[in-house]
Amino acid sequence: MKRIHLTLFALALTVSVHADTATSTEPRAVVESVYTLFAAGDMEGFAALMAPDIVWNEAEGNPYADLNPYIGPEAVMSGLMSRFVTEWEDISVTPQEFVVEGDRVVVFGRYGETWKATGQVLDIPFVHSWTVKKGRLVAFQQYTDTAALVATMADHSSNAGRAPDSRANAYEQGALFPADRTLVRPEDGVMLADGTLLVADQVHGLAALAPDGAKRPFGDFAAAGYVHEPPERSAGPNGVALEPDGLHVLVADIFTGAIYRVNTESEHVELAYQHEFGANAARRDSSGALWFTQSTENSGPDSEARMFAAVDMRSMDGALFRLPPPADGSSQPVAELKLSGLAFGNGLAIDEVRGQILVAETMADRIRSYRFDPTDGTLSEGRILAELPTPDNIELDASGRLWIASPIANALLVVDPDTGEWSTAFHPQTPEQERLMLEWQRRTDSGEPRLELFGPDMCSPLPGLITGLILGPDSETIYLTGLGDSLVKLDRLPDPVEAGWKGASVCEVLHNDVEQRVLRCTFPPSVGHERHYHDRHFGYVLAGGRMQIKDTTGTRVVELAAGDHFTSDGVDWHEVVNIGDSTSIYLITEPK
Repeated sequence: MKRIHLTLFALALTVSVHADTATSTEPRAVVESVYTLFAAGDMEGFAALMAPDIVWNEAEGNPYADLNPYIGPEAVMSGLMSRFVTEWEDISVTPQEFVVEGDRVVVFGRYGETWKATGQVLDIPFVHSWTVKKGRLVAFQQYTDTAALVATMADHSSNAGRAPDSRANAYEQGALFPADRTLVRPEDGVMLADGTLLVADQVHGLAALAPDGAKRPFGDFAAAGYVHEPPERSAGPNGVALEPDGLHVLVADIFTGAIYRVNTESEHVELAYQHEFGANAARRDSSGALWFTQSTENSGPDSEARMFAAVDMRSMDGALFRLPPPADGSSQPVAELKLSGLAFGNGLAIDEVRGQILVAETMADRIRSYRFDPTDGTLSEGRILAELPTPDNIELDASGRLWIASPIANALLVVDPDTGEWSTAFHPQTPEQERLMLEWQRRTDSGEPRLELFGPDMCSPLPGLITGLILGPDSETIYLTGLGDSLVKLDRLPDPVEAGWKGASVCEVLHNDVEQRVLRCTFPPSVGHERHYHDRHFGYVLAGGRMQIKDTTGTRVVELAAGDHFTSDGVDWHEVVNIGDSTSIYLITEPK
């Protein structure tokens, strides 16, 4: 733990704190001991002051209120304190005044602490309300400046957690799919075993796309109560996810709160649950429990407007819910609130291999991760897995990597689920889109409205904002979903070793370890290197020649001599061919 400072202005007592607080059961003495033990870093002693059933609540709007109420010392220490001391340093908790009324002690003071991710210092007032019975802490309620706390924790300009520039997941844009561009708000989707794509469709609920692009409505959503009759009544099918059985698909409606369950063989549709507010994404775990996110408290005729208002100006009324599996012969279970105070709860992923559940918090620019027990839905050990721009729908691949659609960055991102490091797999940059993203960040930091920035320039050259993705087998092909009229097909680019020339390799690996990879690439006359990407690298010319290079800037001819060298921060893609009359040989060193 980093050092923790404590200034006890109000503890200039006529009795010894160390003599009396260890044994006294008087409420004030017990509460004073809390601050003394915390200052000393004595977490064991601190926890020993708590009653076995202590009820601990962080302030509403505090990001750490996501697990409110913390019940019992274990929940407080592992669910709250472990996160707090991991993410902050130079922590000071300064009680300045104690007010005692019976078994209740109210403490006025100030927090001082430094957010590790940015080094930003926070100094805010607090009020702590403690309840003490029989010498033990039975209840705690915090009040503090949560707006300042959230602003400090939400660092929109930071690249914390970002991996060094890497194109290990490099993709290039292929065709729009389907070519006739007849989809309506295809927010998210899944791929079935036969290659059929099921995508959200605002008119019908779901649409099926055959591999040749043929489209048809999928499932009888109307029979399950689905109605889309704008402007009086609009539906908003949003998150689409396969259940663990591979047979059923869940569709969450962000405007109406309906969660539909679709049998992909019979196309029977049933209403699995009706939430009081819009439901963004839904997933089922191995126990049969249904988890879903709420972006904001939107409902009724103005539900769509209320949802977009939470995009325009950040609102902290997002949430995560769990619907327990119904017992045999029982009535419909009631959804349990698992997390609250989210800044637009969005995509959801369940990783039972690692025992964690992942939640996208779009307007806080981060992915939250929690340990979870599928048998009872208990969440613990919450942490910020990654800080990255506006995560929307998220998806795990077969190896456990987390893929993220980012609408405002106009990008597809990949996150390591263990370290939180992330890289960019696809980002079609334009100067105007870059300008709009910077303006979005500026307005976010200043608290100004942002929705008016939405428009074709923000998503160009794509047909709409990226909101989700469909992973193909082995992630060789990916379909981007979004707010346009078609999907965007992405094809993975090979690296220099994978790419060759007319079926033959041109680069061999001479050395590969945890720090670097060294390649030797040989090009006889008229032999080239088919389209591929490069990570950052250093090149040395063993044998020179005349090479024709085609990349994003056009086509050019480069002549290099033996002994020449060059460096590159990476290449999105290029193709080369030896147009000289001698063999060219290069050494390529790629740092990791």
